[in-house]
Amino acid sequence: MTHVFIVLDANTCIQRDYPKTADELFREIELGTFECPAGLKNPTAVRLQNYLLVAERETSPMLSVNQQRILFLLSMGASEAEISQAMQLSFSGVRHHVTALKKKYNVSTREELISIYSKTHR
Repeated sequence: MTHVFIVLDANTCIQRDYPKTADELFREIELGTFECPAGLKNPTAVRLQNYLLVAERETSPMLSVNQQRILFLLSMGASEAEISQAMQLSFSGVRHHVTALKKKYNVSTREELISIYSKTHR
C-alpha cells in the first residue's frame, strides 16, 4: 500500500492510497499507464519517504526519435562519438542534434541538457 499525494496546483492536493508499491507506481508513471484520479495529463513522481508525490510536469518539447535516443544515451554517459557509432550517424549529425536539443530546452551546456532530461524522465 502506498499513500499518494496528487498535487494539482499550489492550493489543491488530493490524497489517496494505492494497493501497489511505490516502485510499481513509479513504473506506471514512466510507462504512461498510471491512472491518476485527478486526470493529470503528464504526471511525474517524487518519493517522499513512504509516500509518493505525483504532480503534473511541464510538457517536454516535441522530439524526433533520433533526438529522444540521443538524449537517453547522453543521460547514460555516452560521448557524442559513442552515440555516433551506436546510432550509425555521422559525428556532425549527432552534434547537430545536440545543438537542436539545447535550443529546444533553452540551455547552453550538455550538462544542463542532461540534468533537465534526468529530472523529467525519472
